Amino acid sequence: MIAMKTQVTKKRIGVFTTWALACMIVAGCSEQGVATEGKETKTETAPTTEHSVEANIKTIEAVLEQELNGPDEEYVQLVNAAMGGTEDMGSVKQKEDEMRLTSYIKEKYLPYFTEDGLLRAESIGMLFQYQYFYDFEKEYQLRLVDSEVKQSDIDTASNQYFIKATVEFSAPGEEPSLHELEGKAIFSTKEGKIGNFQLGQKDPTLSKKISNLGEGE
Repeated sequence: MIAMKTQVTKKRIGVFTTWALACMIVAGCSEQGVATEGKETKTETAPTTEHSVEANIKTIEAVLEQELNGPDEEYVQLVNAAMGGTEDMGSVKQKEDEMRLTSYIKEKYLPYFTEDGLLRAESIGMLFQYQYFYDFEKEYQLRLVDSEVKQSDIDTASNQYFIKATVEFSAPGEEPSLHELEGKAIFSTKEGKIGNFQLGQKDPTLSKKISNLGEGE
């Protein structure tokens, strides 16, 4: 059992390194995107109606509800299996588990993202980023407390929306804490779905609290 736990821990360390780097990149991207609201990339936009703005805001809010409330127990089970579990990395069973995880992510997020946007968000760690390490013995809960989504007021960037959110983190033996997040969503004007999504903290205290739960495991 010790050997099995060591094997899984090593796999987690490798994935955590990639995840941590993604969080650092996202923190920089989010800071730049939010701090320079008047400098959005000019995009070819379609006429924007009040209804489409309202629909886009609801889409972002649905993503935040999924992303910042947790844990998603089914996702946790699937990601643990996809990371190898008791199977050898690269085995047929492990590859099948990866496919199940991919299918689940698509089921959850394709209603809101373009296919390219979903791949992009997943590749930089934007999806389930605060639920990735839930299966530590010291469990935790995430709860979206408040959110604000604002459309850019620049005509040539009307498909861009700025995000602010407050999430509560709680874990056994710790006082609940509130964490502020910022981000940006850019909609595809052709598909009416999110093509680019960033969400994170300038000071990633929430990520640190979650990763610290695994110390000493």
